[in-house]
Amino acid sequence: MKKMLRDVLKKVSILKIIGIDTVFIEGIAISSKEVNKNMIFVAKNGENTDGHKFIVDAIEKGANTILCEVIPVNNRYENVTYVSVTDSMIALGIISSNFYDHPTKKIKLIGVTGTNGKTSVVNILHQLFNSMGKKSILISTVGIVIISKKYPTTHTTPNIIDINKYLNLSIKKGCEYAFMEVSSHGIYQKRIFGLLFIGGIFTNITHDHLDYHKNFNNYLSTKKSFFESLSKESFALINSDDKNSKNIIKNILAKTFFYGLKKDVDFKIKILENSINGIKLLINGKKAYTKLIGEFNVYNILASYATSILLLGEKQNNKIIETIKSIKPIKGRFEQFSSKSGIKIIVDYAHNPDALNTIFNAIKKIKKNENRLICVIGCGGDRDKKKRSLMGKLVYEKCNVSIFTSDNPRNEDPEKILIDMKNFKSYLKKNILTFVSRKKAIETAIKIAKKKDIILIAGKGHEIFQEVKGKYYPFDDMKIAKEILRKYYHL
Repeated sequence: MKKMLRDVLKKVSILKIIGIDTVFIEGIAISSKEVNKNMIFVAKNGENTDGHKFIVDAIEKGANTILCEVIPVNNRYENVTYVSVTDSMIALGIISSNFYDHPTKKIKLIGVTGTNGKTSVVNILHQLFNSMGKKSILISTVGIVIISKKYPTTHTTPNIIDINKYLNLSIKKGCEYAFMEVSSHGIYQKRIFGLLFIGGIFTNITHDHLDYHKNFNNYLSTKKSFFESLSKESFALINSDDKNSKNIIKNILAKTFFYGLKKDVDFKIKILENSINGIKLLINGKKAYTKLIGEFNVYNILASYATSILLLGEKQNNKIIETIKSIKPIKGRFEQFSSKSGIKIIVDYAHNPDALNTIFNAIKKIKKNENRLICVIGCGGDRDKKKRSLMGKLVYEKCNVSIFTSDNPRNEDPEKILIDMKNFKSYLKKNILTFVSRKKAIETAIKIAKKKDIILIAGKGHEIFQEVKGKYYPFDDMKIAKEILRKYYHL
């Protein structure tokens, strides 16, 4: 793809430009490591590094245009165009959309935000629409999927260049719909700036990411700002059972719809029968069935159903209800494996107190009294330290056996994280097993488990790596658990 610079810069509020705007641009980069010939390098002030320090490196790698907040006084190159703006991230959103032919004007983009449920809802929607012959792109924690082809990502909300790039590609492949996770980090860091959403879904909001947002009100206002950005032509679909739902919709322009289990809402659901194999439901008066388990998944199914009706219309109601049966469980989201030894493994991404509590409630409804619940849990390093003892206490009180271990320790000492997790008052009644090695923790859980016991491995879910001191080591909870089961039970 190639575009003239002046076309890429349309609608950007430029403070100053040095050089010509008739050069051709062949790509955009925000990391000097990714710069190739004839690209724009966007220098932004990051949380840890200042992109302006890498301008020379980007030019030496072939950048012909530098978009920045401060044009360098020295080391200016003659054949390079310098463009200064007030906010590089806002400009980046505009030029990314311009370069990739404004994809969100041509595709119906739905953003899903909330503390829990984002990944499940976008995955369910992607499965639903593709099963009904409606081509779609999925942008989520587990990657970008265009129809059925997967592309890797590193953030819950990828950078705005990649979002526009893959949306553009999906349109070329015939996609009409896009389902995207929208994280609070992505909103705050303006990683979704310039995207046009036809709809936004609010799943819930609980204690999480307070290390980043400092307090709950900041976290809430960040989520709310996403809905405030929706146009009056868009819709906002809100979980009315969340106590903060009314705060989310204050002063928004989008047409608002509500879903839930407990109140009189636009989209209502009732659980008819709940078992280890699935749930029978009544959705707006129609009987439905899902293989997914847990009340939290009932909310996810309802949000997906409601979105489908809002996008496709009531005429598709029966087809949507029928297609819900075929929805497959999502990797790392209450992912189950029943071994021949009689031990059940559940792997889940739950990494905050509310998500953990939700999982425990779901297990309680399918677990018999004689079955023990063994939990393997860790807390991530360089993240909200306040939730560590809350999570530790919850596991300690809800599980028969508590095994504390490493999650992604990142740059922290994992031993210190374990101490933080055990820092709660009721830690006197029974022992807590602790292992820095997550593999050793999972192995111990399997060794002590008896027939029909349930082992919950929480915190990492779909992740296939463990981050330690800036390095990524292969680690897949479910894969490791199956390997250990084979070792001890020859499965």
